[in-house]
Amino acid sequence: MFLRVLKNEKGAIYPIAIVFFMSALVLLSHTLVLYSVQYKTYDGLENMHRHATIQLLIEIEQNKIPE
Repeated sequence: MFLRVLKNEKGAIYPIAIVFFMSALVLLSHTLVLYSVQYKTYDGLENMHRHATIQLLIEIEQNKIPE
């Protein structure tokens, strides 16, 4: 039954469409996961850099010698 449907042109479009959309969905989800990992990494590095800058400014302010 299934092979007879695939021999028909209209019946062969459905499995091909399902494979196409599933592969597009997998590719899209993979891209989104990679982007979210990269975003979290850069956000963490930015927060660490900001915290280090604030700590340096506090140390400079505490060690400031009045003239």
